[in-house]
Order: sequence, then structure tokens, then C-alpha cells
Amino acid sequence: MKILEEIKNLIEVDVEETIYDSQLLLYANSGIQYLINNNVPIGKIEENSESTEWNEIDEDDYLIILDWLHLRILQRFDRTLMTGNQTTTATWIDSEMTNLIYQLKCKYDRSDRS
Repeated sequence: MKILEEIKNLIEVDVEETIYDSQLLLYANSGIQYLINNNVPIGKIEENSESTEWNEIDEDDYLIILDWLHLRILQRFDRTLMTGNQTTTATWIDSEMTNLIYQLKCKYDRSDRS
């Protein structure tokens, strides 16, 4: 499956709707760059990028990455999270993202890796 389609499903955007694709790709690739900077062996995506392109990661790690990207994109895409009583949700998202990045860092951000 295409990575962008999976992200769209997670943030509940109709896969057939393309009006937000460029914005979603921008948010996704900014998050991917953050993961790359933390030694997660993935690359930036395009509209038709498939999950098989990230062949240096385990399937379980792929799901963690998708979950992290979902939360990162949701923060930026759903502006209602930053207003009013939604700050609790935003705090939870930050906490969950931290937990997910630590899981990835434990595996990929190691100096003894070759």
C-alpha cells in the first residue's frame, strides 16, 4: 500500500481526495526528516511511495513510524487541537510521540550499529 494512503486513512481523510496531498506530504516529509536525523533508516516519500521502499526496517517498526507520523501530522493538520480545552489532547499526543520515538531510538540510534 502507498504510504500516503495509509497516512490519509489514519487521519481520516478520504484516500480519493487529493486536495490535501501536497500539504500532507510536506508534513510527512518534515517528520521523516526528524526520524532520519534520529538514525531511523527511511527516506522521504512522494505521492506514490510504497511501504516496501523502507526495506531496512522491520514491519513492527513500520507500524511505529506510521503511528508517529500520524500523530505529528494530526498536530499540524487539525488546528482545533491547539485551541480551548483540546490542550489535554495535544499534551497526550506529545507524550505518545515521545514514547514512540524512544522505541525507535532504542533500536536505530546506536553507536555500535554498522
